[in-house]
Amino acid sequence: MKNAAASFGLLASGLIASLCVIASTNAEPGTQKVIGYLDNIPMHEISLQTFEDAEVGLQIDGQVDELIWGNLPTYNNMIVAVPGTGEPGEFPTEIRMFATEKGFYVSAVMRQPKETLVRRLTPRDQFIDRDTFGFTLDTTGQGLFAYWFIVALGDPVMDGKVLPERRYTNDWDGPWQGKTATLADGWSVEMYLPWSMMNLPEAEDVRTIGFAASRQVSSSNERYQWPGHAYSSPQFVSALNAFKVQGVEPRSQWSLIPFLSGTLDQAREDNDARAGVDITWQPSALLAMNATVNPDFGSVEADDVVLNLTALETFFPEKRLFFLEGSEVFETTPRANSGNALRETTNENFATTSRRVFVTDFLPAPISLINTRRIGGTANQVSVPNGLVPDRGERDLPTNLLGAVKLTGGSGGFRYGVLSAIEDDVSWRAKGLDPAIKEINTPGRDFTVMRLLYERSGEHRWGVGFLGTDVEGPLYNASVQGIDMHYGLGSGLFGADLQLIESDRAGITGRGGILDFRYAPSSVFQHKLEYEYFDTNININDLGFLRRNNYRGARYILSYAYPKPGRWIQSRRGTLVVQHQENVSDGQVVDQGMYWRNTLVLKGRNTLRTAVGYLPKRYEDRNSRGNGAYQSDDRIWLNLLWSTDASRTFSVSSSFGGLQEDLGDWTLKASLGVTARISDSLYFDADLAYKRRKGWLVYQGGRSFGAFNGTDLQPGFDLNWFMAANHQLKLSFQWAGVKAYEQSSYVVPLGDGPLVRQITEMPPRDFTVSLLTTQIRYRWEIAPLTDFYVVYNRGNQLPASAPDEFSELLSKGFQDPVVSSLVVKLRYRFGS
Repeated sequence: MKNAAASFGLLASGLIASLCVIASTNAEPGTQKVIGYLDNIPMHEISLQTFEDAEVGLQIDGQVDELIWGNLPTYNNMIVAVPGTGEPGEFPTEIRMFATEKGFYVSAVMRQPKETLVRRLTPRDQFIDRDTFGFTLDTTGQGLFAYWFIVALGDPVMDGKVLPERRYTNDWDGPWQGKTATLADGWSVEMYLPWSMMNLPEAEDVRTIGFAASRQVSSSNERYQWPGHAYSSPQFVSALNAFKVQGVEPRSQWSLIPFLSGTLDQAREDNDARAGVDITWQPSALLAMNATVNPDFGSVEADDVVLNLTALETFFPEKRLFFLEGSEVFETTPRANSGNALRETTNENFATTSRRVFVTDFLPAPISLINTRRIGGTANQVSVPNGLVPDRGERDLPTNLLGAVKLTGGSGGFRYGVLSAIEDDVSWRAKGLDPAIKEINTPGRDFTVMRLLYERSGEHRWGVGFLGTDVEGPLYNASVQGIDMHYGLGSGLFGADLQLIESDRAGITGRGGILDFRYAPSSVFQHKLEYEYFDTNININDLGFLRRNNYRGARYILSYAYPKPGRWIQSRRGTLVVQHQENVSDGQVVDQGMYWRNTLVLKGRNTLRTAVGYLPKRYEDRNSRGNGAYQSDDRIWLNLLWSTDASRTFSVSSSFGGLQEDLGDWTLKASLGVTARISDSLYFDADLAYKRRKGWLVYQGGRSFGAFNGTDLQPGFDLNWFMAANHQLKLSFQWAGVKAYEQSSYVVPLGDGPLVRQITEMPPRDFTVSLLTTQIRYRWEIAPLTDFYVVYNRGNQLPASAPDEFSELLSKGFQDPVVSSLVVKLRYRFGS
């Protein structure tokens, strides 16, 4: 009887909640006025009601059933932005919002047939195909930057910041709430966004805030937005809706996140226990302080395996939360952001229509004065005594940090940032003639960054900034100073960015700079012209990232987008890129080419990406490591990539392409991948990349190169299982294996020119490569920014050897690893 009564009670309460939701949607539409148009799409200003927070009594559970919601006006202005039809969304989206002195509340009741709902669970900040609702807030009211928040059906969340106009990052994680609920005729969402977690500039009693709302409807492959600008439009952050709010002032925020961690390092036969704390304090908009003491960045995230045998460095993005938060103030130009460089060069909108794979060859690397991966990264100022050789893998180990502090803030049009970090001493294990000496010890480095920026917006947008960095190490000191200037029309029609740089490394001074122009006459066509110059002495890589110095060059990018669907095509977009670079010292052309990339989204949610490149003759002046330059042949690059409907249980991708090597031979490549969504809580990705190399030039020392034929296999696997709410188990595996057989030997001629074939009786310099990264990770998300981790990492980089079977290379990769560690970590957030 008690069970029956309990069941009846639950049924009755559910019915009442549904009736409340239904009844609440009968509220009157909210008043609004049009404040402007972009591509004939209106932006609105609305009246926002405010309440005392103590009187709200709202529980964030996704059920829009409280009385306060029912008394608020609704807004249903969603327009289909992807594809950019400009038409109202098929399914109604009833949005309500209000503010208190503590935060902003927004809800949405989204109607659509229940059987069309797509619910999929993922870790935070992961974009896949599913139903979502998002909200963007420009707390400056001037289009300087904005925060974005997304909740997916089932409660996975995503958040981050966006700089003008669409420079999105998901680096920032805030302590906000978002919950969803399933209805008989759709789903609903509630979000609470505390003012204290956002930067609120000083203002008078009435504050203007920009906003936008978005909704992803997976079943129809559409993204609704209000305002409904197409993704290819020249404006976003500066073309939002607006509301005015009173009684909202910057409030003091603090958080204390202590952590405990333990590491069992089997590879180095070393165990370690650590305790530390992360501290955040923001008394006002003038100051926000983040500090970390004895941090443990503990290998809870793994980098991708990248095979790079050239002299040019590979850029790896930052993944450590401390350095990610508030990093936008240190971003001096759009080209400092690697994701923005990818978006501009490919014109991708990163939609979740099909399996998410992209063509990433021949993309420009970021140019940034601050690359925080250097802090606590591999040590580059270690003096190795004669007779000692570091053990395998020691040079690639990260360096422990003793502590770091970051100050950010702003007032009026000014924003600033200060970052300081101190490394612990470096200790490498080594072998030598004296068995008593088993370690190489040296002091760590100290890092300092200072940033000041002044911006104004309106009919004209302009800004000027300074960023300086300083690195003090045991072998030398290095400093960099940069001045950046920005100008743009408020309409987004034209913009320009200039950066001038000077470096001083161990007393050697170098200079350089970049200058970019953007012209966006419409949402269909946009133009960008980039120019850069770096002399032979500039070096910013002790704390920044510059792939090479000693060059000047220009790049022109034509972007096009036809977002409106046709009979067979849902949308198409792409770029035409023409570039030319020559070294400053000799005037040799070191990089030039013309590249066309095109993306077709077909009806049926399949996507076809094509890429073609023509690379005329050039001089390769880097791979010989300072031993001259050789001239390559004209080359062709081709790539065809097909990916299928991501809404299905199984989605696949396949590609085929080729690239002519420097001597004219063809390297062919192919890939195959599958994503399997077994259930809402279990999915995996599996990929295999294959290259058949022919005439592959690999540096052999001095002025010598070898031309190799070979095979390159790179499998990868990623499995995610959400065992229960907030409990995730992840297994990832990546491996790169190469077998290469030398066919001929060449030398760089004195005075540069085409490579000279060398007749030798020496045996072929055949070699193999085996790079392995594997991780098993359990995560319990106890609360926002409160987690418990158990992580096992295993990695290896085998020394080059005679070719062997791939199965043997893989099995040896698991044996005698250079990384084999078990990490247990608990962090718990206390704060406002």
